Amino acid sequence: MNKRDILTVINKGFVNAGRYFVAAASILTILASGFLIFAGIWEFANGIPDILNFLFHKGAHRVELSVHFISAIDMFMVAVVMFVMGIGLFELFVDRDQSISYPHWLKIRDLSDLKEKLIAAAVVVIVITFLKHIVMWENPLETLYFGGAIAIVIAAITFFSKLVVGDDLRKKKDEEERQ
Repeated sequence: MNKRDILTVINKGFVNAGRYFVAAASILTILASGFLIFAGIWEFANGIPDILNFLFHKGAHRVELSVHFISAIDMFMVAVVMFVMGIGLFELFVDRDQSISYPHWLKIRDLSDLKEKLIAAAVVVIVITFLKHIVMWENPLETLYFGGAIAIVIAAITFFSKLVVGDDLRKKKDEEERQ
């Protein structure tokens, strides 16, 4: 056996061992998403007294009521993102023979698919964060700055998405056409 064969064997060993590290990351990400869902439920439940107070006293605490539920929605969205990322990592690196049947919206063929889903979900989470800030509306100028910063971040994410993810998709289509 020559040196190249030994290095190939070592590399295959690292790749196989890497599957277990990614499996651990995938499982922990899915568990973390479950904890966030419970945190969102807890936040939602904490808003129930505010709902009752609003219904029976017709007045104050409308902002607090909105903030509770928007915070719960924010946690649910982050939990869904983490779940999709955990499943995507598992699907890409661990489930080699595709033994699990995933719904069409969760099928991830390569890292570009995973990046697309992450980018789309990140934009939604950013928008929900801005919505929470709008509901609390304390300082209009601060809200304008916050909205401008979010717009810049979304523009940068969109640019990155078109540049990097779009480039990956273009390369994939070119390879498919060649075959």
